[in-house]
Amino acid sequence: MSTFLTDRDERALAAAAENRISEPLRLGPALAAVRRLLERRPRTARQGRESLTCHPPRTQPRAR
Repeated sequence: MSTFLTDRDERALAAAAENRISEPLRLGPALAAVRRLLERRPRTARQGRESLTCHPPRTQPRAR
């Protein structure tokens, strides 16, 4: 037994789909989920970065 949609039903379904597509993304709940996930991760001690010089050291040219 098939169910046929009327034009009115099809228009209502299309309008509902358009409304779902055009709804703004809800970032608040997504960010809260990420925050909870990060809070559960074990914190490790941060390692200090090794200091690097910006310029190569100035060395005296070797005498020949």
